[in-house]
Amino acid sequence: MWIKREFRDYYKPKLRRELKRDPSPKEMDERFEEIYSQVNCVLLAGVLEGVAIYFYEIAKITKEELDGFRDRPEEYLFERFGGGNFKLNFYEGPSFIVCVNFKPKGEPKWVPLLPEKVGSNPKPA
Repeated sequence: MWIKREFRDYYKPKLRRELKRDPSPKEMDERFEEIYSQVNCVLLAGVLEGVAIYFYEIAKITKEELDGFRDRPEEYLFERFGGGNFKLNFYEGPSFIVCVNFKPKGEPKWVPLLPEKVGSNPKPA
């Protein structure tokens, strides 16, 4: 599963230090499930501003919502938010785990979700 692969660099080194040896596949799976049970996400969308791309938070995603699309993340993002340059940031409680990028093609539906400071005519990246 893609989420387990993305999380591995977050939990494997800590688990190795705790065990003072390489963890078994079963121990890795148990640690992943422990972390995943507490996961929450923030979705950011990229906006072109001059020559730079700035990312703005457009949604918070709970574990329950993530469970509903974790087998098809890009398809879900396109259905709900349209096309764009997205960063899905994962957290275990307040601790950052990893950022995963997605770039579904199509018209953006997320522009109205941007904060007011972005302005009235943002250019999706």
